[in-house]
Amino acid sequence: MACLSKGMTPRLRTSCLVGILSAIAFFHSVGPGAALEPRIAAQMRQLAPTDRMIQVCYLKLEDRLSRETRHRHVDRVVLDVKRKGHVRSHDIRGKGAAFRDDGNWYELAFACSVSPDHLHVTQLRYTVLSDRPIPVSEWDRLQLFP
Repeated sequence: MACLSKGMTPRLRTSCLVGILSAIAFFHSVGPGAALEPRIAAQMRQLAPTDRMIQVCYLKLEDRLSRETRHRHVDRVVLDVKRKGHVRSHDIRGKGAAFRDDGNWYELAFACSVSPDHLHVTQLRYTVLSDRPIPVSEWDRLQLFP
Protein backbone atom coordinates (compact mmCIF):
# COMPACT_ATOMS: atom_id res chain seq x y z
CA MET A 1 0.00 0.00 0.00
CA ALA A 2 1.39 3.41 -0.96
CA CYS A 3 0.57 4.94 2.44
CA LEU A 4 2.88 2.51 4.16
CA SER A 5 5.92 2.92 1.89
CA LYS A 6 9.22 3.42 3.71
CA GLY A 7 9.92 6.83 2.16
CA MET A 8 6.89 8.51 3.72
CA THR A 9 7.24 10.70 6.79
CA PRO A 10 4.93 9.90 9.73
CA ARG A 11 2.87 13.04 9.04
CA LEU A 12 2.44 12.17 5.33
CA ARG A 13 1.64 8.55 6.20
CA THR A 14 -1.03 9.65 8.66
CA SER A 15 -2.46 12.11 6.13
CA CYS A 16 -2.56 9.44 3.44
CA LEU A 17 -4.25 6.91 5.71
CA VAL A 18 -6.78 9.53 6.85
CA GLY A 19 -7.83 10.02 3.24
CA ILE A 20 -8.25 6.31 2.68
CA LEU A 21 -10.03 5.75 5.97
CA SER A 22 -12.32 8.75 5.45
CA ALA A 23 -13.43 7.32 2.12
CA ILE A 24 -13.98 3.89 3.66
CA ALA A 25 -15.87 5.40 6.59
CA PHE A 26 -18.11 7.28 4.17
CA PHE A 27 -19.29 3.99 2.71
CA HIS A 28 -19.11 1.90 5.90
CA SER A 29 -20.41 3.84 8.87
CA VAL A 30 -19.20 2.34 12.14
CA GLY A 31 -21.54 2.58 15.12
CA PRO A 32 -20.41 2.97 18.74
CA GLY A 33 -18.75 -0.21 19.93
CA ALA A 34 -19.04 -1.86 16.50
CA ALA A 35 -16.03 -3.75 15.22
CA LEU A 36 -13.98 -2.24 12.42
CA GLU A 37 -13.73 -4.23 9.23
CA PRO A 38 -10.54 -6.33 9.30
CA ARG A 39 -9.00 -4.34 6.42
CA ILE A 40 -9.59 -1.01 8.20
CA ALA A 41 -8.36 -2.38 11.53
CA ALA A 42 -5.18 -3.66 9.84
CA GLN A 43 -4.52 -0.23 8.32
CA MET A 44 -5.15 1.46 11.65
CA ARG A 45 -2.73 -0.86 13.44
CA GLN A 46 0.04 0.53 11.21
CA LEU A 47 -0.30 3.87 13.04
CA ALA A 48 1.28 4.66 16.39
CA PRO A 49 -1.31 4.21 19.20
CA THR A 50 -1.82 7.96 19.74
CA ASP A 51 -2.19 8.61 15.99
CA ARG A 52 -4.59 5.66 15.77
CA MET A 53 -6.72 7.10 18.59
CA ILE A 54 -6.81 10.52 16.96
CA GLN A 55 -7.83 9.09 13.59
CA VAL A 56 -10.53 6.84 15.08
CA CYS A 57 -11.97 9.83 16.93
CA TYR A 58 -11.79 12.09 13.86
CA LEU A 59 -13.52 9.51 11.67
CA LYS A 60 -16.28 9.02 14.21
CA LEU A 61 -16.70 12.80 14.55
CA GLU A 62 -16.91 13.24 10.78
CA ASP A 63 -19.53 10.49 10.59
CA ARG A 64 -21.65 11.74 13.48
CA LEU A 65 -21.50 15.40 12.48
CA SER A 66 -22.61 14.45 8.95
CA ARG A 67 -25.49 12.33 10.25
CA GLU A 68 -26.62 14.35 13.29
CA THR A 69 -26.25 18.00 12.25
CA ARG A 70 -27.11 20.19 9.27
CA HIS A 71 -23.50 19.72 8.13
CA ARG A 72 -23.85 16.84 5.67
CA HIS A 73 -20.39 16.75 4.03
CA VAL A 74 -17.92 16.84 6.91
CA ASP A 75 -14.57 15.64 5.59
CA ARG A 76 -11.97 16.89 8.08
CA VAL A 77 -11.55 17.55 11.80
CA VAL A 78 -8.61 19.49 13.29
CA LEU A 79 -7.82 19.46 17.00
CA ASP A 80 -5.62 22.49 17.76
CA VAL A 81 -7.27 25.38 15.91
CA LYS A 82 -8.21 28.05 18.44
CA ARG A 83 -6.95 26.33 21.62
CA LYS A 84 -4.52 23.52 22.27
CA GLY A 85 -6.26 20.17 22.58
CA HIS A 86 -5.49 17.56 25.21
CA VAL A 87 -4.44 14.05 24.22
CA ARG A 88 -4.14 11.47 26.99
CA SER A 89 -3.65 7.71 26.94
CA HIS A 90 -7.26 6.84 25.97
CA ASP A 91 -9.00 10.16 25.36
CA ILE A 92 -8.87 13.42 23.47
CA ARG A 93 -10.45 16.73 24.44
CA GLY A 94 -10.65 19.63 22.03
CA LYS A 95 -12.30 22.86 23.13
CA GLY A 96 -10.82 24.84 20.25
CA ALA A 97 -11.20 22.34 17.42
CA ALA A 98 -12.74 22.80 13.99
CA PHE A 99 -14.33 20.75 11.24
CA ARG A 100 -14.70 21.32 7.50
CA ASP A 101 -18.04 20.99 5.72
CA ASP A 102 -18.52 21.89 2.05
CA GLY A 103 -15.28 23.89 2.08
CA ASN A 104 -16.17 25.95 5.17
CA TRP A 105 -14.62 25.55 8.63
CA TYR A 106 -16.70 25.62 11.83
CA GLU A 107 -15.68 25.76 15.49
CA LEU A 108 -16.10 22.59 17.49
CA ALA A 109 -15.61 21.27 21.02
CA PHE A 110 -15.43 17.53 21.59
CA ALA A 111 -14.39 14.78 23.97
CA CYS A 112 -13.61 11.30 22.67
CA SER A 113 -12.61 8.15 24.55
CA VAL A 114 -11.34 4.96 22.94
CA SER A 115 -10.86 1.29 23.76
CA PRO A 116 -7.46 0.11 25.12
CA ASP A 117 -6.38 -0.98 21.59
CA HIS A 118 -7.31 2.52 20.28
CA LEU A 119 -9.44 0.99 17.51
CA HIS A 120 -12.94 1.77 18.81
CA VAL A 121 -14.63 4.90 20.10
CA THR A 122 -16.27 4.14 23.43
CA GLN A 123 -17.65 7.61 24.12
CA LEU A 124 -18.01 10.75 22.01
CA ARG A 125 -19.53 14.09 22.94
CA TYR A 126 -19.39 17.17 20.74
CA THR A 127 -20.80 20.67 20.40
CA VAL A 128 -20.78 22.78 17.26
CA LEU A 129 -19.79 26.15 18.72
CA SER A 130 -21.08 28.44 15.97
CA ASP A 131 -23.52 28.29 13.07
CA ARG A 132 -21.32 30.73 11.18
CA PRO A 133 -18.20 29.49 9.42
CA ILE A 134 -14.78 30.69 10.48
CA PRO A 135 -14.01 33.64 8.15
CA VAL A 136 -11.62 32.82 5.31
CA SER A 137 -9.55 35.83 6.40
CA GLU A 138 -8.61 33.86 9.58
CA TRP A 139 -7.63 30.59 7.86
CA ASP A 140 -3.92 31.36 7.43
CA ARG A 141 -3.53 32.41 11.06
CA LEU A 142 -5.38 29.25 12.22
CA GLN A 143 -3.55 27.02 9.70
CA LEU A 144 -6.78 25.95 7.98
CA PHE A 145 -6.99 25.14 4.30
CA PRO A 146 -9.66 24.96 1.56
